[in-house]
Amino acid sequence: MANNSIHNPSVSRSDLKLIEKNRGEEMKALFSRLHSLVPNKSEGETMLSDQIENATNYINQLKENVEKLKEKKEKLMRLGEESTMVQVEARIVGSSLEFLLTTRFDYHSILRQILQLLQENGTEIVHINRSTVTDRIFHKIIVQMVGEGMNSERAEGERICEIVKKFVSQYKDGQNID
Repeated sequence: MANNSIHNPSVSRSDLKLIEKNRGEEMKALFSRLHSLVPNKSEGETMLSDQIENATNYINQLKENVEKLKEKKEKLMRLGEESTMVQVEARIVGSSLEFLLTTRFDYHSILRQILQLLQENGTEIVHINRSTVTDRIFHKIIVQMVGEGMNSERAEGERICEIVKKFVSQYKDGQNID
């Protein structure tokens, strides 16, 4: 609006000076505010061009920091997702072992590998239950320890539970994938 009055012939010269003075004061106040927001300003920095350059550098640095933080967040989110792609809980229930396995849809082979591992370690599969919720598959596997003359059924059950947990841990680390 003030620009329109500059080109308006009915505006006096004193009005133009006042308009220009107000504009200059407003610009000075804005530059002062900008200067106060930028850290690490030197005391001898009085040139307006230096203030603007420092503010520009600071804004660019902030943009770079935001991008780095976004990348870090995405990486942490991926790590969090990967750590929960395969989980197993194992417990002894009497002479049976119960395994609760949680996988994502794209982890098809791990169930087969765990069942094979359980059979190789002297168990008989009694029951398998599968439930699906969104992108997760929940397996409940109940096995019976078999074999005559086992010294300690509980110790053998704990050994088998640890074998399965170790396998899943290695699987998550990518050491045992087909």
